[in-house]
Amino acid sequence: MKRLVAVLILASIAVSACAVNTPESSVSTSVATTDSGAAPNTAVPETAVPEPLEPATTVPETSVPATTVPETTVPETTIPLSDYLCIKVLQCQFANLGGFNFSNLKLEFIDFSVADMSAALLVRANLKQAVMIRVNLTGADLTGANLTSANLTAAVVSGANFTNANLTNTVICGLDLTTAIGITDKQLALVQVYRDKGSRYCP
Repeated sequence: MKRLVAVLILASIAVSACAVNTPESSVSTSVATTDSGAAPNTAVPETAVPEPLEPATTVPETSVPATTVPETTVPETTIPLSDYLCIKVLQCQFANLGGFNFSNLKLEFIDFSVADMSAALLVRANLKQAVMIRVNLTGADLTGANLTSANLTAAVVSGANFTNANLTNTVICGLDLTTAIGITDKQLALVQVYRDKGSRYCP
């Protein structure tokens, strides 16, 4: 009987012990749960922000029109270099200048005596005080040329064009003007000396 009572007491003590340990376990569990929940992982994942793309600017193509440069055609000439370089030294006596283009050039004071200037272009050339004694001007174009005080004594002017040429104080002596072109009475009224071809005296 005593042994049975002792067993029952031990059994009740064991049950009590189990009852006391259970709350601690639950408390520790709840604490653990609370602790684990109190510190949640709040790390925000990094989000890669894309860099703004600059809008592509389309530059319209500018088409530059092709510029056509007209070719300058230099007329062929058989004039020797030594002949037309005489202009630089103002001494062109007996020079071969036929067909050469002297248009708009300054040719003042140059001595063209006995030179061949047939078919030469002398449009608006400045021949002021040029010496042109016995010069060959056959077929030359002297339109608008300045012949002020030039000396054309005995020059050959067959077919030469003197339209609007300035003949102020020009020496015209021994010329056959009937074969020239464009010479007017108004122009001849301004010349210094005028004697037709065949005159005995020419200065």
